[in-house]
Amino acid sequence: MLRDKNGWRLQYHLMPPDGWLNDPNGLCQFQGVYHIFFQYSPNTPGPDGRFARTWGHYAGRDLLHLKYTGVPFWPVDPIDRDGCYSGSALTDDEHIRLYYTGNVKESGNHDYTYSGRQANEILVESDGENFSEKTCLLTNSDYPKNCTCHVRDPKVWKKENGFYMILGARVKGPDLSADSDFGEVLFYQSEDGIHWNFLKSLTSEERFGYMWECPDYFTLSGKTFLSLCPQGLPKGEYRYQNIYQAGYFTVEGSLDGVQYLHDFREWDYGFDFYAPQSFVDEQGRRLFIGWVGMPDAPYTNPTAEPKGKGWENCLTVPRELSLENGTIRQNPIAELKNLRYDETPVMPHGSMVLPDGAGDFEISLLEGTEDLAWDIYFGDGAVLSYREDLLRLNFTDSVGFGRRERRVIIPDIEYIRILVDSSLLEIFINDGEYVITSRFYPKYTGDRQNLTVSFNCELAAITGWKMHTMETNRDLI
Repeated sequence: MLRDKNGWRLQYHLMPPDGWLNDPNGLCQFQGVYHIFFQYSPNTPGPDGRFARTWGHYAGRDLLHLKYTGVPFWPVDPIDRDGCYSGSALTDDEHIRLYYTGNVKESGNHDYTYSGRQANEILVESDGENFSEKTCLLTNSDYPKNCTCHVRDPKVWKKENGFYMILGARVKGPDLSADSDFGEVLFYQSEDGIHWNFLKSLTSEERFGYMWECPDYFTLSGKTFLSLCPQGLPKGEYRYQNIYQAGYFTVEGSLDGVQYLHDFREWDYGFDFYAPQSFVDEQGRRLFIGWVGMPDAPYTNPTAEPKGKGWENCLTVPRELSLENGTIRQNPIAELKNLRYDETPVMPHGSMVLPDGAGDFEISLLEGTEDLAWDIYFGDGAVLSYREDLLRLNFTDSVGFGRRERRVIIPDIEYIRILVDSSLLEIFINDGEYVITSRFYPKYTGDRQNLTVSFNCELAAITGWKMHTMETNRDLI
């Protein structure tokens, strides 16, 4: 059991027992059981831990009662000795197929972008508890010749005419310089999910970053979308504010023919959101989970200290995706409301105290007041504010640890839902049309480690709930 003297361990978000967590992997529901795998470096809270990156595993009959079951496989084979990197899951009546990239760094004088790195696509089969030997499906020689060594993150799905796989790639530019490299996705097709043939590449009409990773390809209400994480986009004042981005294109055209990408939209405007993955559960919902973190970020997480005993990062709550007017909406799964208790109406200039910093708020701005200025304070040092179409999330250095401001242009705000969890904010604007996810680290005092949330929201209807600790986390706090 990892005790948390600072009050920053989470109450209802999945986090690592210890060490480092990043991308969600292998998300699925199989024979009534949800499986959430994730990138994991046990014991050491950092991306370059004591062990090469592998997978951790949570499983349970519902998404509020998940059990950490350990590490399903380790990077100990020649095909993945430097890391079991990200991937996906595909289920049938008998088993789960887990597809991931095995990372291998060859010895010698290499830059590991253009030489010296093997990217092997690997299959492991499981009944949910036991895991098979690894099978290598694709190697560097199976990728187009213009690819660099950065090809990874298989997402696999099945259609009537067979299996499909999509991979993220960094492709050599026309003048063979790093500045002209560009991102694209590679499509493969298979009759059995084991033997794969290259189908096509897909990229944007104009260069859109130098690497596309963590791809996801899905349909929603009859429209097709390509989700990905482009690296190398120029930073803007209101868009692309992180070092790397996560978002989606709308896709036009046939999977087996010519396709076009348009209207890239960011999934999340916060400091800490990356590498999301979606899946369809047995209720038919398309659920969506992201990593609450950011690779190579200029800010830090104090939970990583002391080294060897700390922990770092977590996952978002599962979000259900829906489509409205061509825009994907994200909202917390309905069952999350089962953790609520002590429903409390809050005055427009009032406040609410959250035991253990865990709460859930719904704010409705009355008709005709959608563009009024307002502020919401989370303890000392964190504020969400709105002025003249500009939404801002600000942290002081004492709670942000390098996180300072995120800015989003939103013409009208009618409804806000805010999940507060010890050291995390997930903010959903206008029924999930815009989302902001960020870590922050308030200074807690007292046995209950309370957090006060205060409002300056004229003519708003505000309801707050305290939140129970998810059973999964009770032994981890």
